[in-house]
Amino acid sequence: MAFSLKTKITTQRLDETRNYYVRVFDMVVAEEWDSPEDRGVILAFRDGREEAFLEIYEGEAAHDFSGLSLQFKTGDLTAFVDSLDPDVERRGPVERPWGSHYLYLSDPNGVAIIVYEGGL
Repeated sequence: MAFSLKTKITTQRLDETRNYYVRVFDMVVAEEWDSPEDRGVILAFRDGREEAFLEIYEGEAAHDFSGLSLQFKTGDLTAFVDSLDPDVERRGPVERPWGSHYLYLSDPNGVAIIVYEGGL
């Protein structure tokens, strides 16, 4: 049995959030819908492997994302850091005790993002 993973963020800042993930992670639109009662987008990684998706859904409810982090593994953290626009707020990279290197970001909703190299 095979699975893929889709993570959903409900936000009042749909366009800003979509643009952030497209700009920072080079994600592409896999699906998008816009009706008077329902608006959202599903993003995928450009490589097309369809293993993980990010759904951004427009909603009124305020959410507390404390304790949640989206973690993206990369094979070249230095290249990723070099690819970021200067206006993308970041902290690190920081070497963690287990040898991985973590870069800390935050999306427009305050969702913590870790981009890391090494380990699982």
